[in-house]
Amino acid sequence: MPLRLYPNIYASGSVSKAWRPRQECVIKYPVRNRAVLRELRRLLPGKWQKVIKQGQGGEAHYFEHGSGSVAGVIFLFGMGDS
Repeated sequence: MPLRLYPNIYASGSVSKAWRPRQECVIKYPVRNRAVLRELRRLLPGKWQKVIKQGQGGEAHYFEHGSGSVAGVIFLFGMGDS
């Protein structure tokens, strides 16, 4: 599945505009998969990281560029409800 570039997670259509992340529940780490990183840098050169944000009703998983653009947005319902 090819990755697409979006200005934010809500523009991807995967995350409801009503969903809000919990500020203290954000995990960010480097993209470890070299093939994925190569594809991300093809879309937009520069620094990318993997992000997981928990919120009410689910978790958003995506790749974030240093500019704030995102790609590969997936929303997992029911995750992170603690």
